[in-house]
Amino acid sequence: MASIHVVDDESSICWAIEKLGTKLGHEVQVASTAEQGLELLTEKHPDLMFLDVRLPGMSGLEALPEIKRIAPETPVVLITAFGDLEVAVEAVRQGTFDYLVKPFSLEDIQTVIDRALAQKTNEEEIRPESVSAEMVGTSSAMQEVFKRIALAARSVAPIVIQGESGTGKELVAQAIHRYGPRHASPFVAVNIASLAPSLIESELFGHVRGAFTHAIQDKRGLLQQANGGTLFLDEVAEIPLPTQAKLLRALEQREVVPVGGSTGEKVDFRIVCASHQDLSACVKQGTFRHDLLFRLNTFRIELPPLRERRDDIPLLVYHFLEQLEKEYDKRLRISPAAMHELEQRSWYGNVRELRNAVEHAQILARHGVIEKENLPPPVAKDWFDRSSPAESPEENLVRSIGAWTKQQTASGATENLWSRFQALAEKEMLQELLAQCDGQYLAIARVLGIHRTTVKKKCEQYGLLSSEQQDD
Repeated sequence: MASIHVVDDESSICWAIEKLGTKLGHEVQVASTAEQGLELLTEKHPDLMFLDVRLPGMSGLEALPEIKRIAPETPVVLITAFGDLEVAVEAVRQGTFDYLVKPFSLEDIQTVIDRALAQKTNEEEIRPESVSAEMVGTSSAMQEVFKRIALAARSVAPIVIQGESGTGKELVAQAIHRYGPRHASPFVAVNIASLAPSLIESELFGHVRGAFTHAIQDKRGLLQQANGGTLFLDEVAEIPLPTQAKLLRALEQREVVPVGGSTGEKVDFRIVCASHQDLSACVKQGTFRHDLLFRLNTFRIELPPLRERRDDIPLLVYHFLEQLEKEYDKRLRISPAAMHELEQRSWYGNVRELRNAVEHAQILARHGVIEKENLPPPVAKDWFDRSSPAESPEENLVRSIGAWTKQQTASGATENLWSRFQALAEKEMLQELLAQCDGQYLAIARVLGIHRTTVKKKCEQYGLLSSEQQDD
């Protein structure tokens, strides 16, 4: 039997946890204020404490330091109706075991009780700062993201942030840096997709004077600029394969050699990467190095698309309205019909698309009230899907050749590359033409524009002839 304390001014929550705890065979005591909870704590150190954030008098967060002083071994579960990144970070900083966002189910409570009693944990402290005003969400999906941000911030391990465009990957990277041990050092961010492929290596590693045309002076790269802090590489999948190899070496050796240079510079930075592409799929396609992915993917944060956390849409809308009120210096409101319409849309452009829609609507809104008709029309998924336009056979072929070449060079299989490619292409083409032309060499020769004898020799070379054709 375990001892559980519940500190909450809502009698219904105290009653529910008390009944569940008693049913599970535990002893449960309740208090309606933090002060009463501290009195109970001095009498007995419980095996678990549920603590509401919003309490009359002293708040739960204010009481936490005293609770940890009196009973440092007791796991504390925060209860809040205002779940946000600030609560998540503060919960980890204060050494709480977990936190629950109202409303929650009895199953949620039992799960927390079971985990807390099975293993009592104390988290290491991280430096608190003001919460990022851009990170908004009370849905369970975003609460999980906030938890992972808070946990990731405590270390300096490489992080990969995965999510669709517009989900806020850079905001997550900024929060990890802000709440981490390197918060006082530089946060250097770059979107690789915004750079010309020929300039990516120079931007990342810098260059020495005379390294290439127009390199009239030495330039420090982004890796050097991030020394001591955090380097955020957005759309990391866009880095060319040769530059990926150089980045891997820089991460492993903690040394940067600028383009055209012969000596390296020691660097120490934390790397956070993001991509809207599946990096594992990029590895399979041969466009991303598997060893670099292993080096980067120490800890992963998945950002949910907005359509999977619709409960956050009203909160985001009001957040954007507050921002726009300051920008446009006018009072803004939104009608129930307009809000309902926003909640129903799919938002393939995610939070960025929602923000643009709200700003569009407020421009058209009369007297500052956004109505349904002020909203822009919904944007179809195909608009955001890069692969939605049908590829021509030529485009598909060019893309496939490029991917195959990248895969071969990345794996080091460059010997006789042209001959191997030629053999693959010739065999496929001849096999298809043999079927179409009924095995007639002359017809195939006319299509290809080569001699029929050459056609027969190539077919023999690739083993495409039947026994009857070989006898001919």
